Amino acid sequence: MKQWLPIALKQWLWWVFKSPQRKQIGFGTLLTDIKGYWSIQTKPTKSLKPISICIGIKNRSEHLLTHVIPSLNAAAHKELITLSVYDAGSNDVHNLKAAIQALWSGPLIYTEQAQDFTRSKTFNAAILQSSDEYFMVCDADIELPKDIVQKINTYVKPHTAWFPQVWWLSDAPQSGRFFTEGTGLFAATKSNFIKVGMYDETITTWGKEDWLLYFAFYKNKIAGYRTNEREMVHHSHESLRPEGFEKLF
Repeated sequence: MKQWLPIALKQWLWWVFKSPQRKQIGFGTLLTDIKGYWSIQTKPTKSLKPISICIGIKNRSEHLLTHVIPSLNAAAHKELITLSVYDAGSNDVHNLKAAIQALWSGPLIYTEQAQDFTRSKTFNAAILQSSDEYFMVCDADIELPKDIVQKINTYVKPHTAWFPQVWWLSDAPQSGRFFTEGTGLFAATKSNFIKVGMYDETITTWGKEDWLLYFAFYKNKIAGYRTNEREMVHHSHESLRPEGFEKLF
């Protein structure tokens, strides 16, 4: 207990005073967080709403087929899941749509449009074409937990968006950590996503679009609710970060 309390207190003080939303937007975000977190605690989910898993992709098809889709097939309440894929012209797998359909028997919304891949444009397109109000952005190398439908319904509210901290696997066997510095995966309502301005499509290079969106939610009084998700696994792959990349903050 003597060790646990100081660590917990230190983490709480960091969240109150030094979390990114405080430093980038202002201390008024604390009230946004309190209201959002309170709504999660006091407004339990009475019935599960359908969700869309939204993916923008180009030439990372094997990851999608070996990680995302098997985890969706194993999910509880699979019947409530629609898969929305916007393909910017993958050519690493012959007929990606057919390959997905061979593994995924649930509803699929699939668009293919050959173009340069930018995360902002492809994920905006995948979200906008989705059929449900509740959605989650998912990269192709993610293994989702079995209770993903329940978690999205629990953590997404009118005044919250969910930004899980995934378990990030490195190349070393059995090694990993929570990816606290990333906000690339998130769940929200489509109406709130449109309200905050969606991903900034002027960002055409790697990075920053995720944190800018996170802050956009706060600017619109919507809290970014963060949880550590040990069963939401990011599988290792070659880094796409360009040389000389400068962080947003």
